[in-house]
Amino acid sequence: MTQENKFAARAVYKVLINAPIETVWSELIKTTSPRPFFWNSSWDTKSMAPGNAYRMVSNNGKAVGVVGEILEMEPPYRLVTSFRLTTLDDPASKVIYTLKETEVGTEFCLITENIAAGSKSEKSMADGSSFIVKNFKAFMETGKVTFGARVMLAMFRIMAPLTPKSMNADNWPLD
Repeated sequence: MTQENKFAARAVYKVLINAPIETVWSELIKTTSPRPFFWNSSWDTKSMAPGNAYRMVSNNGKAVGVVGEILEMEPPYRLVTSFRLTTLDDPASKVIYTLKETEVGTEFCLITENIAAGSKSEKSMADGSSFIVKNFKAFMETGKVTFGARVMLAMFRIMAPLTPKSMNADNWPLD
């Protein structure tokens, strides 16, 4: 397999958020409560700093959807992480968040790289990235995610007992 078809194309999801860059950055890296734009998951890490492992833990603390490492952090402009979905055996990829101050708010980009081409992670991350960007903007500007996201999150709460055992938090300790 050649290098050019080993990975899916780099994908960039961009939106303009009507909020100051420091406010957007603060919400992006907040570890103290579930983030509705991250499917009501919370960053779980010893510290939001390069070299630290993280996991995205459900609001009840029982399931882990994503694991990775914080690779780079340049507040309030850039956060780079490795990213692996716990329900799939695909290798880790990379997620880059960039923020740029503009005259009318903050340009927010979510960039995905190094996703195995043709993998289940490729489709899941494309759908997930669009959800995050759209709902992060809505949350920052209105204090709540879109109506569709609220319905989806309510369904997740109802379906929580059916969460795959592979996502059990005990299977994904924070190292």
